[in-house]
Amino acid sequence: MRIESSIVSIKPSIRAAHYHAYSGTLKEKNRCGYCCAFHLIDKGIGTVLMAGRTFPLRKGTLVFIPPGTNHSFHISESQPIASYDLYCDFYTKKDTRIHLCFNPPEDFNAEWMTVIPDSAVIEPLTGTLQLSRYPELIQTFIHLVRLSRLDIHFKEEIVSSMLYSWILQLFNLKISDNIPDYRIQKIIDLMEQFPGTNPPYEQWLDLCQLKKSQFYSIFKKMTGLTPKECFVRIKMQRAYAMLHESDSSITSIAEQLGYSGIHYFSKQFSSYFGIPPSELRKRTNAD
Repeated sequence: MRIESSIVSIKPSIRAAHYHAYSGTLKEKNRCGYCCAFHLIDKGIGTVLMAGRTFPLRKGTLVFIPPGTNHSFHISESQPIASYDLYCDFYTKKDTRIHLCFNPPEDFNAEWMTVIPDSAVIEPLTGTLQLSRYPELIQTFIHLVRLSRLDIHFKEEIVSSMLYSWILQLFNLKISDNIPDYRIQKIIDLMEQFPGTNPPYEQWLDLCQLKKSQFYSIFKKMTGLTPKECFVRIKMQRAYAMLHESDSSITSIAEQLGYSGIHYFSKQFSSYFGIPPSELRKRTNAD
């Protein structure tokens, strides 16, 4: 609980953000950061060495390096890495863009060091995480790097709020592995868009490229519901809205939502909301 309350209290601000193609120079092999550093590998393969550990790098790998940590990047000569890099302060904004020391400890300047009052905040983030399963996190990070280069109104407020939200999502993923999985989200989106269809279970599995047990497990973990329960909830919520907002008959609404008869629709609606659709329609017309 202490760690969670600490991460919520951060006020992140960006010192520097850019796209970097690594070339194997000495500056890439002997460095220390003055602030928190995120590196999202865009292409290539390699490794990063920090705190005595070696972490493999490939496309989609996110690296978090705490401030004051000596580290080095090593690349493949045939497939050198390139990454989106973002350097930020978590709490007090420093009035500088200097974010790296390239010959520690000789040229280290403590004046540029960020302040981290609670080290427990950054411990769960430290190391690497493969984000390929979470394209929304990848796209948001890239968008943050691009936005930081623009001269737009309210840029600092926009970027800081986006970064805050992104870090909280990342922290949640690190401690619980419970954020939207794009494979499951794709199925939920289809349920929302086409609530009147009743595709065979195998079609969902094929779209996700998952085995039945995997699909069920990930779906239940993400939503708290089975796929069938989720689809019923979507249908019921859509029915409720249609009864309020349209002049369609109850029979027509049932048909539009994929029910072959009004009786089963009414029974399911009554079970879900505790009131028959006919009674809800009467109340709606009376208002």
